[in-house]
Amino acid sequence: MHYLKQTRLLVASFGILLFCLNSSFVSAQSKDEIINGSYLVSFGRFANSSELSYWRQNVGSKNVQQMVANHKDYLRSNSAEREQAIRRSYMDAFGWQPSADELKYWSGQNKTYAELLQNHVQNWLNVYPDKKSHVIKQSYYKVFGRTANADELKYWMGQATCSYAQYVAIHSTWKLNNQKSSSLTRVNPNLKNNNGISTSSFSPTIGAQVVAAGGLNVIAPGGGNVVAAGGLN
Repeated sequence: MHYLKQTRLLVASFGILLFCLNSSFVSAQSKDEIINGSYLVSFGRFANSSELSYWRQNVGSKNVQQMVANHKDYLRSNSAEREQAIRRSYMDAFGWQPSADELKYWSGQNKTYAELLQNHVQNWLNVYPDKKSHVIKQSYYKVFGRTANADELKYWMGQATCSYAQYVAIHSTWKLNNQKSSSLTRVNPNLKNNNGISTSSFSPTIGAQVVAAGGLNVIAPGGGNVVAAGGLN
């Protein structure tokens, strides 16, 4: 009986240890999601190793929105980081770099990557059919090595407007399944620099925080809280 009690105590203790380790793992995961979500919204990229290391110690109880507010102050004071965010927003929205005038204009606005992306998608691609058509054709050429045909173009023009990065991620998902065309679907969350685009998925909680922080246009359509961008690492 004494041996059985000891065994039960050991099992119970082991179970508590596993629970604690699992809780710590989940907590670390949540921190990294908050950090990376805030970096994606702010800069159009994930945090690098030194940034992750720093914020794991300093994120505290901040959510994605609060972290983005902090990063926006940093963008205001760092012209190089601000310029890179602008360049990433153009590449991910349109598939091309901004002109010198566009770069100069947006450099004076202190917008996050997500704010810039929203402008490009909602105020340009969604307003000017020729620009949306061009981006769709360009995304097909990038992934399938050809332009979209008339039926494909008609289909995508009738769908909600996506960024170039999202179109490429959708097409790449289909191509990985040996398809020669694509339609709206859930994006593969594990693309790594596939046709210049990488993807990653967030938990529903962090996905909602990313959207609340202005990142609606970085979440790929089709569900799963998958983000698609050129700057993910």
